[in-house]
This record gives sequence, C-alpha cells and structure tokens, in this order.
Amino acid sequence: MTGGHATTTEDITMDSEIERDEKVAVLQLLGSLRKVYHIVAVPVGRDPDMCFLGSVVYSSKCGKLLNVEGTAQFARYSNNMIIASEIIGKMPTVDYSMGDVTAAVIASEGSGVTTEKDLSDIYEILTNREAYQMNYYSRDSIENDLYGERDSKLPPIGTRVRRGLHWPYFGQDSNRSGTVIGHRPDYHNVSVEWDTSMVFPYHYDTDGDDQSSHVVVCDEPRILLQRENIAVGCLVKRGPDWKWFDQDGGEGNIGSVYRVKKDKTVHVRWPNGKKSNYRFGYEGRYDVSLCDPFDETTLRRMREQNNCRKDNSKMVAANDGTRSKTNEESLVNALSSKSPRDENKEKTQVGKNLPEKDKSAEGCKRSSPTIEYEIEALRGKNATHCNFSDKPCSWEWKTRHGKWVSFPKSENDKIQKAFDKNRKGTVLVKIDEDLYRVVFSKMIQINISNRESLEIRRLS
Repeated sequence: MTGGHATTTEDITMDSEIERDEKVAVLQLLGSLRKVYHIVAVPVGRDPDMCFLGSVVYSSKCGKLLNVEGTAQFARYSNNMIIASEIIGKMPTVDYSMGDVTAAVIASEGSGVTTEKDLSDIYEILTNREAYQMNYYSRDSIENDLYGERDSKLPPIGTRVRRGLHWPYFGQDSNRSGTVIGHRPDYHNVSVEWDTSMVFPYHYDTDGDDQSSHVVVCDEPRILLQRENIAVGCLVKRGPDWKWFDQDGGEGNIGSVYRVKKDKTVHVRWPNGKKSNYRFGYEGRYDVSLCDPFDETTLRRMREQNNCRKDNSKMVAANDGTRSKTNEESLVNALSSKSPRDENKEKTQVGKNLPEKDKSAEGCKRSSPTIEYEIEALRGKNATHCNFSDKPCSWEWKTRHGKWVSFPKSENDKIQKAFDKNRKGTVLVKIDEDLYRVVFSKMIQINISNRESLEIRRLS
C-alpha cells in the first residue's frame, strides 16, 4: 500500500529528479523478482503515481492494481486459491467455462463460496495456473530445462508417477498422477507434469530408495476429461498419416505423449528411446492416434514392449506409495487387465516431424530399469492389492444436475467386486443403454461413447 512516491526518512517528498532516480533503482531492484512473484499494489494518498505503480505490478506474474474497495475481496484470495487447488483435478485442462468452475465449486463439499466475485477469482486462478508454478525453468532455455533425458537410472520420459510415501509438498499434485517429462542435473532430478498440467521438479532416488524419493513409478493411466482430445501421459501409436518409416521402432509399437503444443502437434517418446514431434490435427493430419489403455490389444502390446527390455526386474508403486518388486515371469502369470503408462480412447491422430537428439537414446538402446505396469485386477494368491470388504457397500453416481443416483444392484455388485480386487483398477458398467468405465483412482465414470465423466462415490 503506497502512493508510489519516494520519501525521505522524515516522510518528506523528494524533488522530482531524485525521486526519478529512486524509482529507477526500485525497478532495477525488482528486476527478475517481477518474473517470479505476484505483486499487488493498493494506491493510497491524495495523488498516487499510478503510472509507476502500474509499471511495477503489470510486469509481474498476475500482478494487480487494486483500489481500496477491492482489498476486502483480495483478502479472500488465499482461501480462493485453496478452493482452486481442490477442484483443479476435476477440471479439464482446456476449454472449460465459468459454468464448469461454478459447478465444480458447488460440488466441492465445505467450500463456503457464496459470491460471484469468489467464483471469478477461482476461474482466474485456474486460467492462469501456469503462473503459479515454481520458477525452476528458464523460459529462455526451456528446451534444455525440460524434455531431455540425462540419466539412464531415472524413469524415462513418459513414465507415469505419483507422490511417494513421504511426500513433502501437500496438495501440489492435487492428489493426481503425473508424467515424467524430463530429467534435471540437480537434486530435483525429474520434471513431472501432473494431470492438472502443472509442472514441478522432484527428487527420485536412483538407488531405489522410496524413502528418499518424492515420486514413485505407478501404473495409473491418463484419463481424458470432457473436451480433452489428447494430453501429456496419453498412449499413442501410428496414425492414418504416418510417414516416418520405423522411427517408432516398428508398426504396432506404443509411445507416450510428453508434450502437447497449441499448434496441434504432440511430442512422443517411443519404446526404442527415440523422441520426436508429430501432427495431431495440424492441417487436418494425424501422424499418431490415441490408444485405449484399458484395451486388451494395448495391454498385450505394452507387455511385449516391457518384456523386450534387458532388465527383467519390475519396479512399480504399490497403493501405499512403496515399491513392489517381482520378476518378469511372475508378472506375466499374474497379468489380467490393467493399463500401461498412459491412456486414451482410440481416435485417429497425427504429427509433424523433427527428430530430437538425446544421448541416452542413441542407438535405440536403454540401460534403465524396466518399468512395467500392474494389472487392473490380480487373481487369487497373486493379488497384491486385495482389500476385501467385510460389510456390504453401495455405489452412487452424480448426474449432470448434481443428484446422486444408486447403481443398479447387478452393476453395484460388479463395481464392489472389482474394487475389492484392486482399489486403483477399473471396471465396465452399463447404465440404461450406455457403457461406462469406472475409474477407482479418480472416483469417476467415463461414458465410452462421448467421453463425458461423472463423479462416483462409495457408501458403507
């Protein structure tokens, strides 16, 4: 709160020339801080220097110049930030409206939001979500800071991860899974893009110590929400406009998307270690198409790709954030129906192409540990995630109008049985004439036809 004028220690206004020099010094002092922090100013006094204050706040990230009356609403900003962090995981990363935000906030229990100004603040926060990321990455050298593989002991780009057993960052991940999109040369050695599109660096212990790792490898696929066509973490294969020979290692191989650009191109890492960009709607062309991570053909191909790795060890995060280890043979015997690294409903899709060089991927060879994927449900003695209920439970789904409706008994029993086998798994159910994929890890059901997602809940 300031008038924007330089004063002496006696609160006497300086003459214009000295004041100008002081203001220049202030702007220089702020320098790079304006690129990192959100600066908010409230002009006070009889003649505040609005030009100076505006140059300070509007050059910062999401800066604001408030009048005195606006301070009361701004006092609620921290609370609105918390609410935004709670609903961000339920919102599409693109093409969402004020109505979508309003519906998500109303559905959020205990939010306490009652004013349109609060909703407007939350919408603004979600729209500018990238501005709230920690500034670990230089915008001037982002290609070097992100999307590169530096260490074969780290999970490869495209690997799905989630918070580890001793996660120190509260709700930074919005309790969602994410995708490794690059390696870093310091303690925070992996860059992760969460399914909310937020990007942060974390430490991953190369000696396999989960107690020291912030994130651990998991098998939870990327679930596309309504209006999302493709996203980081999705699985793809050759599309109808593919023309890049065997850059993917051969027809039928499945790669992982680790970057989505606004020009309708995507960047993909293939199992042979090669990475490149491809058209996915660019000029109406699709070099790659989406794979359904729950489809048996996709699951079988992913198992084949993982079995081809030199290292037969399996390192996958269990439900409690620890790592479960088993050899390749026992995994094959146990596999039934779960998802690979990423996910998405099959569509035809494609890309442009400029291969990216990566030393660790030269010669299409990798020395990294095998990263495999746990199954949707395990059978009998092989079930590592069994949590059988002692009491009967009922399941409900929420309509578009916010009403909770019980599943038919046959579908309810089917859901509970699948949940008992694997609380991170999925199951197909039928409501009226529509098929839905119930995803326990996100507590949603996805309409197979139109990809609409609806909340579900479990009542004991």
